[in-house]
Amino acid sequence: MTSTLTLASRLAALDDVELAALIAPRLPLKPRIDDFFDLAEALLEPPAVQHALTALDRPTLAVLAALSTGRPVDEDDDETAARLQLLADRALIERTEAGWVAYDPVRERLAAWPHEGLPSTDALITETPPAALAAVSDSERARVDQLAAERAFEAVSAFAELFGELDREPARELQKGGLSLPDGRRLAAAMAAPGDVVPTAMWLAERAGLVARDGSLWLTTDAAEEWLSGSTAARWRGLAETWLNALPPSIRELLRTRTHSPWGPALHETLAWFYPASGEPLLKQVERFEASGEMLGITAGYLPGSAGTALLEEGPAAASDRMAALLPAEVDKVYLQHDLTVVSPGPLAPSVDAHLRRVAEVESRALASTYRVTAASLERAIAAGESAQSIRRFLTAVSLTGIPQPLDYLIDEAVKRYGLVRVRKNGSDERMRSRVHSVDPDLIGALAVDQSFGALGFVRTGPNELVSRFDRDVVYWALADARYPVAAEDEHGQIVGVKKRHAPATDAVPTVDRAAQLVAHLREAASDASQSPEAWLSRQLETAVKARVPLVVTVGMPDGSELDFLLEPTGVGGGRLRGRDRKADIERTLPLKSIKGVRSP
Repeated sequence: MTSTLTLASRLAALDDVELAALIAPRLPLKPRIDDFFDLAEALLEPPAVQHALTALDRPTLAVLAALSTGRPVDEDDDETAARLQLLADRALIERTEAGWVAYDPVRERLAAWPHEGLPSTDALITETPPAALAAVSDSERARVDQLAAERAFEAVSAFAELFGELDREPARELQKGGLSLPDGRRLAAAMAAPGDVVPTAMWLAERAGLVARDGSLWLTTDAAEEWLSGSTAARWRGLAETWLNALPPSIRELLRTRTHSPWGPALHETLAWFYPASGEPLLKQVERFEASGEMLGITAGYLPGSAGTALLEEGPAAASDRMAALLPAEVDKVYLQHDLTVVSPGPLAPSVDAHLRRVAEVESRALASTYRVTAASLERAIAAGESAQSIRRFLTAVSLTGIPQPLDYLIDEAVKRYGLVRVRKNGSDERMRSRVHSVDPDLIGALAVDQSFGALGFVRTGPNELVSRFDRDVVYWALADARYPVAAEDEHGQIVGVKKRHAPATDAVPTVDRAAQLVAHLREAASDASQSPEAWLSRQLETAVKARVPLVVTVGMPDGSELDFLLEPTGVGGGRLRGRDRKADIERTLPLKSIKGVRSP
């Protein structure tokens, strides 16, 4: 019988779980599939077969090439047996009484490969992989580890700056995809990185759950706050684990074999040999992982470091331990200077860095970073819940030089100035939702004429008051970002802290199991009268007629006996099968209701 006939019969015999497992890796298929013949035809269409072959590695393709050209395969070899089962599970081969055979469309697709610039069946079987490059020497590994640790530290710091900048001002996603150009430049400047690093960083941060989109805006999540509170090694582990989990299994296995050899062009050559049909899409995917691996310090100069090797071979925990030993020692003390700068003598412990960022602006980021305390940064800290006492207590605890007098004076002035402008909800007025008031009418007058707040639509309702149609928090952050001494009030007039919004926590979007949906559709269709045994027989015969292949047709006789006829079917209709009897060399017409079964000769 034809490949379609045998495959349809095989598919019909599978249970729901087996059928879904076969369909899933072969998706997408043609949209209209109503029975097992449709499914078999869809699986054996040339584009569907090519799609299945694209995902196969070279050793598996070699086994398939051997079957396609009638060469023997060693089924007693465990690896070969596993590859045969994989091919069967992908509906590319099946077992017959004579052994494993490839379906006709699969053989035809492989035979066409040389005309498309892909390996022939002989090449798939006989060609050897590119020679492996020499492993990285111990002296080279030490240099790689040093550079990888520097990159890991820079990456962790850059991600912290990225989240800080997104907290300050969310980034906008364009309708066509990608960040707006001004936002991309702004984030790159904050990260002190080239512009092409930002998309990779955003991709990794999104996969890690540290940023998310709320409408068209990219915001940090609550998980980003937790990430920022961790040590440098813990921060790196979270990013490295995300990178590892994002690797497709095929690429991960290939990288595991090259943890002591260079990546880059040498890896691409091996990849092209190992997955000959995958082409440019797989190469681009690998290049993206290489670029992000370089950024994170998993590799340095496309050579895996000790931590990168541990990540691929042992997992994130071992990699984090290895990286922690390579990272520069962290310090928890700083120098407070009279010009209001704060100088770190080394890489700051993340907890100290995070707290320092609440009361100071970052001026330069490096192994020894510099910060500057300003009136605006102190007011921001007070708005977040700090007091003069808590600020002094923190600075005293981390300072190697005490608190200089100019800084002590600035703290007092910031506390006095804070809250000169107050924002609160404007009662139950739905048109003007917030109210801005101050004891200083000149300050209110300045706000009323400030063109940068035109979008807020301020309306002056008195010498000391403005109203806006926007919510309290929107107005508060607009004023705070413009460095006005603003405080938010609750409904009782008490000052409250206001956090910039994070992306809302959302449940995981349920994925549609298209394979399970197709199985359910097939089962529902099979229960219909049109899918009766008679209809199934008709479809078998119609397929044989279309393919012009002979069949052994078993016919039940009136006396209860059965006869087999070797027919070449020529047509099915009116409840009858017409065909030429090869043995008797005559035309026969057989009632379908008398046919007990069909099989290949």
